[in-house]
Amino acid sequence: MLKLIPWEGAAELLQSQAFTVHTETVPLEEAQDRVLAEEIRAAFPMPPFDKSPFDGFAFRAEETPGTLKIEGEAAAGCRILEPLAPGTAMRIFTGAPVPEGANAVLKAEDTQVKDGSVTIPMTVRPDSNIIRIGEEYPSGIPLLKAGVRIGPAELGVLASQGLASVPVFRKPKVLFLSTGTELSLPGEERSRYGIYNSSFYTLSAYLRRMGFSVLSGGTVPDDLDRITGKIREGLLGDADLVITTGGASVGDYDYAVRAAETLGLEILFWKVNVKPGGALMAAKTGEKLLLGLSGNPAAAIMSLLTVLQPCLRKRTGEKTGSEELILPIKEDMPKFSTAVRMLRGHGTVRDGVLYFEENAGRGNGHISSFTDCDMIGIVEGGQGHLPAGTKIRVLRLPRDLC
Repeated sequence: MLKLIPWEGAAELLQSQAFTVHTETVPLEEAQDRVLAEEIRAAFPMPPFDKSPFDGFAFRAEETPGTLKIEGEAAAGCRILEPLAPGTAMRIFTGAPVPEGANAVLKAEDTQVKDGSVTIPMTVRPDSNIIRIGEEYPSGIPLLKAGVRIGPAELGVLASQGLASVPVFRKPKVLFLSTGTELSLPGEERSRYGIYNSSFYTLSAYLRRMGFSVLSGGTVPDDLDRITGKIREGLLGDADLVITTGGASVGDYDYAVRAAETLGLEILFWKVNVKPGGALMAAKTGEKLLLGLSGNPAAAIMSLLTVLQPCLRKRTGEKTGSEELILPIKEDMPKFSTAVRMLRGHGTVRDGVLYFEENAGRGNGHISSFTDCDMIGIVEGGQGHLPAGTKIRVLRLPRDLC
């Protein structure tokens, strides 16, 4: 068992664990916010035919200026379209196909119509006002990559290709266990020295945004046998991951570690050299992971956003994550720590320069400091006072976690 390892080493170790990727096909109307499992290529060009951008007339440019007899019309979705005869023009509507023989279109308001004929008062160049076949994209081109989260625009692209169903990654299931005799659920009466279980709601929301299906294992008192039993049930069930929060510490071990040992799991690491979020344990059996997070809400959130996020993203199939930047700090940072410090903050612009500004509230239990948090600042261990303007590493969180 590795102990007190660097946070990046912990993240890489978790990412290296093998697991089976499961996919499924879902109806298009159920595909929003799912992760695409296969690359989608254009089965046909877009648009699939030459079309008009507005209402007007289609004609031969070589016959302008002049007066042309109006014969027929082209409407959007028409089933039959006769070719355009020489010396004639055809009424055409927005989105309608350009008839064979026509090579230009002009707005109706730029023409004069009288006695069944239309006058084109100016010389019109060939190909004027025609949206050509494949102008948006040609046939065969990649439209969407595997690993893309399907949003409104992606749904539109899929629908435009006539896809009634799409292949997506199956949502991994995570069983969430909250341990701690002191915990009460919102709506219940809180004991005098107890707290409400905020970690479950916060972490579950992050997990769902990342594409997980969250199963609640409820709240378990500080009892090793009961905690071990719940973890055993989760690992034997259909959950892909089991996540625990809290557990009274006993020496260097908390209940999650002791339960993992009792169940014969391979413990990958226990404790990470970072603050907050250092009380983190990872163990495995087969392809399943047991992740033990701190009972302090902010510490647990920090572990999820930094150490665990890359591994969790990989299991959902999504090709996204935090972006690393180097930014100056807006204010002095006087605090010293031997461990790496993870700072909750956000980006702010001053004089055209993007700065990292730390949010108020640094304590392990300060959940409010994660509101308006779109960046995590990283200060290496052993550094003392950092004056404003000092550049540090910053993780810019993906939009779904802000």
